[in-house]
Amino acid sequence: MSHAIVLVKQVPDVSKITDNAFDPETGNLMRANLPCVVNELDVQALAFAARMQALQTGSGGRILVLTMGPPAAEEALRFCLARGADQAVLLSDRLLGGADTWATANPLAYAIRRIQRDLLDGSSDVYVVAGMQSVDGDTAQVPAQVAEELQVPCVAYATDVERVDDRLRFTRIISGGRQIVAPLRMPAVITVASYAFPLYPTVARTRWAQRAEVVRWGAADVQARSIGSKGSKTTVIRVFPPPKTSRRCEDARDAAGLARALETSRQVTNAPTARSNRRYVLPRHRADPLDRSFEGLEKQVQAFKDLARILRDRGATDLASIPTDVREQVHGELDASVGKAAVEGMMQNLSQVDPSYRGDVWVVAEEQGGEIHPATFELIGKARDLADSLGVKVGTVLAGSGVADHARPLIEAGADTVHLLDDPRLSPFDPGFHRKVVSAAILRHEPQIVLFAATPQGRVLAPMVSYRCECGLTADCTGLDILDNTRRGEVGILHQTRPALGGNVMATICTRGSRSQMATARPGVMQRLPPDPARTGEVFHEPVDLQEDDRHMEILFTEVGTAHVNFDADVIVSGGRGLGSREAYERLVGDLSGALARRFGVTVERGASRAAVEEGFSDRSHQVGQTGTAVGPKIYVALGISGAIQHMIGVANSQTIVAVNRDPQAPILKQCDYYLVGSVEQIVPEVVRVLEGENP
Repeated sequence: MSHAIVLVKQVPDVSKITDNAFDPETGNLMRANLPCVVNELDVQALAFAARMQALQTGSGGRILVLTMGPPAAEEALRFCLARGADQAVLLSDRLLGGADTWATANPLAYAIRRIQRDLLDGSSDVYVVAGMQSVDGDTAQVPAQVAEELQVPCVAYATDVERVDDRLRFTRIISGGRQIVAPLRMPAVITVASYAFPLYPTVARTRWAQRAEVVRWGAADVQARSIGSKGSKTTVIRVFPPPKTSRRCEDARDAAGLARALETSRQVTNAPTARSNRRYVLPRHRADPLDRSFEGLEKQVQAFKDLARILRDRGATDLASIPTDVREQVHGELDASVGKAAVEGMMQNLSQVDPSYRGDVWVVAEEQGGEIHPATFELIGKARDLADSLGVKVGTVLAGSGVADHARPLIEAGADTVHLLDDPRLSPFDPGFHRKVVSAAILRHEPQIVLFAATPQGRVLAPMVSYRCECGLTADCTGLDILDNTRRGEVGILHQTRPALGGNVMATICTRGSRSQMATARPGVMQRLPPDPARTGEVFHEPVDLQEDDRHMEILFTEVGTAHVNFDADVIVSGGRGLGSREAYERLVGDLSGALARRFGVTVERGASRAAVEEGFSDRSHQVGQTGTAVGPKIYVALGISGAIQHMIGVANSQTIVAVNRDPQAPILKQCDYYLVGSVEQIVPEVVRVLEGENP
C-alpha cells in the first residue's frame, strides 16, 4: 500500500514579469506585485503521482500534498485537492521565511516524517514526489536535499513510470540518454522532469476542495533544526534584471530573407569573449593597503574610496587602530550615504588582509561511458582562474571504476591534484554511492571552493553532497568571481551569479556558515583552457568506504546514444517536436543540412531537442541541450523547437541562432538572431530551393 506525498510550491507567474516588477532603487524583484500560480512541474508531479497510484489499483494508497509558504499558499493546496489529492498540509510560519534551499529542505523533511507518523499510521511505504525544480529558483536542489536529510533513495529526472512484477519502475533522464530504474528501499524521493498527462478538476471535486480541511503546522510542530534566514547556508547579495539580450531577434520575413541571414551569419566571425584583464588580488598583495576596489557592489567600492581619502588626509596609517577623532570624521561624512553600522564595519575590518576561507579550489569531475564530460574541463578552466587569484591549487575529484587513465587529461586541462575514488560499485552512477565517497573526500581535504557541472548527474549529486557536508550551494551559475565584502569581514569569497525566475532575474549569492563554498555551473558557459601536455600534477588514490545499503537504485536498463556525431561542425541543424514525425525530421533536417553544406562548403551536423529524441525522431547521441550536449557552432538552426530553458542553455555559445517555428509566442524567438514564423514543412523546402537555385 504505497502512499505519495507530493511537494508543491506557489510561485510568481513569470509570464507577468515586466520592468515594473523591479524596485527602481534596489533592482530587487517586488514579488508582492506579481500574481502567483502553482509551479508547473509540481502540477506535473501531482499527475505523475496519480499515475503511480493508478498502477497500484486496489492498494488503498493515498496522495497527500505538502507546501511550505505563507497562508496564501493554501490556494495551491486546494488547487491540488481539486485535481485528485486526498489531503493537504500547509507548513506556514514567519520563522520559516527567507529560507534558502537548505533551510527549505530541512523543515520539509521533518514535516514528511510527521506526516508518516501522524497521518499515514507510521507507514514507510511512501514515495515523496516533486517537480524537478521550481520556476522561481530553478535550482533542482530541494528534493535531493530532502532525500539526504531523510537518508532515502533519490530517483531524479523521472519522465515515466510503469509497474512490472508488482513494483514501480521509473524512466529517468541521464546525460545523453535515459535509464529505467527502481529504488531499492522505501521511502524514496522521485523528482519529475516532465509528464505530459495533466489532471483536470470536476465541478464536484472543486467544491469539495474548497470545503476540505487543510492541516496547518508551524515551525514548532515539526521541530526542524534549520529554518528561515537564520538556518540558511547562502545569502543573496543583490537581485537585478538580466542584461538585454545581444541577439538580434530579427524577423527574416520570408525564405529568401532567411537564406540571406544564413549567408550573412556564415561570413561573420565573432571573437570569443575576452577574459577580464583584472584578476582579483588578495589585500595583503595589493600595492596600496587602502585599495578596496574588489568589493562586490559598486557603491561599496565608492564608499571605500571615500574612506581612503579621509584616512590619507588625516594621516591615519595604522589601519588596525584608527584614532577616535578620525573615526568621528569618517562617521560624519559617510553615515548619511552608507549607514552608521556599515561605516563602523568598514573601519573595523579594513586591516583584514587574509582570506576568509582556506584550501584549494576543487572540481567534481563527471565520467560516463569511459569519457570525461566536456563540462568538467570547462570547470577546470574556471577553477584555474579562481585558484590563481587566491594563490592556491586546483584539485579534481573523480569517482568511478577504472578511472586512473583519466588523471593525465585532467592535469593537462589545468588541475594540480587529482583525487581518484576507484571502485567497481561506482560505475554506473548511483547517487547514494557517489554522494558518500565524494563527501568523504571533501570533508577530508576541506577545499574552499567546490564546483560541479549542472548536468543531470551534477544537479542531483551536488545538493546531496552539499547537504551532507553542511555547506551552502548555488545552482546553475553563469558567473563565478572572487570578491570582498570587507564591511562584513569577508575577504576573497566566491560571488556566484545565476539566473532565476525563468531567466527574468539575475541574482548574486554568497555562501555563509560553511566549510566550503559550493556551486554548479551550466555547461558551455565557462571556457576550457587549451590542453598543456607539459603540465605536471599529483595523483592521490582516496579511500573508498561503501556498504550495499548506500546504493539508491537498481539500474534495469540504460540507453545512451552511440552514433558518431561531430558537434564541432560549423553549422548544426536541429529538429524538435514541432516537426511531427521521424520522417519529417529526416527529410527537413536532412535537406537543409545538405543544402547548407553544398552552398557554403561548410561542415554540417544534425541535432535534436530532448522532446524530439523522446518521440523517436533521432538517436540520443544527437540530443542538444542541458540534458544532451552543449554546443557552440558558428550557426545553430532550430526547426520546430520551442526554446525551453534547458535547450537554450545548451546552445547559448552559438555565434548565430536561427529559428523557424509556427508559434509566434515561442520563447526561442526572443533568444535568436533571425527567425521566421510559419510552417516548417513549407518554409524549409523554400529555403532549400533558394540556397540551391538562386543567390541569396
